[in-house]
Amino acid sequence: MVDSVDNVVAISDEIWNELEAASVVEAPLGVKPYYNDMIKNEDRSDYKRPMELSAAEYSSIIPKLNWNFSVKYSLCSINMDLIKPIRLCHLLIFTASKLKVFGDDAFGKVTSRCKVAAAVVNYLMEKNRVFFAVASGRQRVPGRVRLINEETFKSAVVDIAKCVADANLQRHYVGDGDGDVEVAGLGLPPSALTDGSIPSAETLFKRSLHEVKGLLESKAYLKNPDSVEAAASRQEAVVLEGINILMAGGEINSPAETSTETRNNERRSRSIDTDRSSNNNDTDRNSTNNNGNNRSRERSSIRASPTASLLTVDDDVSSKRKSPATMMAEASVLAQQAAMKEAENLCSMIAVQKEEMQLRKHNYELQREERKVELSTMKAERETTTKLLSKLVDKLCPDVDPTDLYTSRKRKLDEARAALGEELYNLRLQQLREDFLKSSAM
Repeated sequence: MVDSVDNVVAISDEIWNELEAASVVEAPLGVKPYYNDMIKNEDRSDYKRPMELSAAEYSSIIPKLNWNFSVKYSLCSINMDLIKPIRLCHLLIFTASKLKVFGDDAFGKVTSRCKVAAAVVNYLMEKNRVFFAVASGRQRVPGRVRLINEETFKSAVVDIAKCVADANLQRHYVGDGDGDVEVAGLGLPPSALTDGSIPSAETLFKRSLHEVKGLLESKAYLKNPDSVEAAASRQEAVVLEGINILMAGGEINSPAETSTETRNNERRSRSIDTDRSSNNNDTDRNSTNNNGNNRSRERSSIRASPTASLLTVDDDVSSKRKSPATMMAEASVLAQQAAMKEAENLCSMIAVQKEEMQLRKHNYELQREERKVELSTMKAERETTTKLLSKLVDKLCPDVDPTDLYTSRKRKLDEARAALGEELYNLRLQQLREDFLKSSAM
């Protein structure tokens, strides 16, 4: 994989295919559909939806979003295929695991590998035309995230590795057989029909997270393999030399003793050579120097046991063997530091979860308010419809027959004809006929 880092498209397709296959087995937990809301122009007018954009139109939109927690931990799918949802944090961690960003042989290569990973993420984001919500509720406006670089990718992966809990998990699913996960039914999970070779989305994410955390915490990517091998070779040579000396029946000196004795032997040999070519005064002075050197050598040489010499071999001459109490104290300090880091990671994770819960609560309140408005609108529409229907029924199906009503009123008018007079009687009779015609037409 790392040998072909120049072929970003091939790497991207391989990573994307594995993520899609995992999402088919079982989708990520709590994932939301692909964000496909209407994109706005600068004047707030409607433009297009992300699925309707072309690659050139997507590139022409100015990116405005930063890689913050809302983007990295977004629940919206980044895959345009609605059947195979993929989360952004899954893509980041799986890419880091696939490229071995913090691998054992990554000394001096982390930056170059992060560049390749950033190029992979940018290519896949552009290919799927991914947008994120800028605001919440009905005020949400799709926004494009800025291109990620190697430093941002590295910090994003480290933050996710620190904030997400890496619990112990089953390394492989063992299903009932090698079946078709797309025809799963009758209450059976899709993973139950697989042979375990293709994990689900959450299992693939946790496997990648487990590997990235292990590589990151080992700090092997900070060490040079050549220098480590050289140090191991020197250590092995020292140990083998000590074993040979013990097998020959001698004693092993500490590094300080060895260096002091070597210097004294060299001085003694030089004094002997000088004694052969000098006069008696020089001979006395050289012998005096040799005696002083021998006395200093006797005072400074401290014979150590073979076991102690083997345990205390080090490149530094001034190194000393640490007492068990000191080693236990240092181990306790390291344990406390590790506990503090674990507590900080837990606090960060709780803060992220708290923020996510607040976002969920806010979205739930907005949905409830929208539901209330919708219910009130539906109620008003029902009341208006009821009134209109009642009026239509009253007009189409009156309680009293128009003919009976006309006959009764005509009879009463005839009885009062003498009192009303002919002129008033005719006017009332004409009005009564018009009313009868209107009611009959309805």
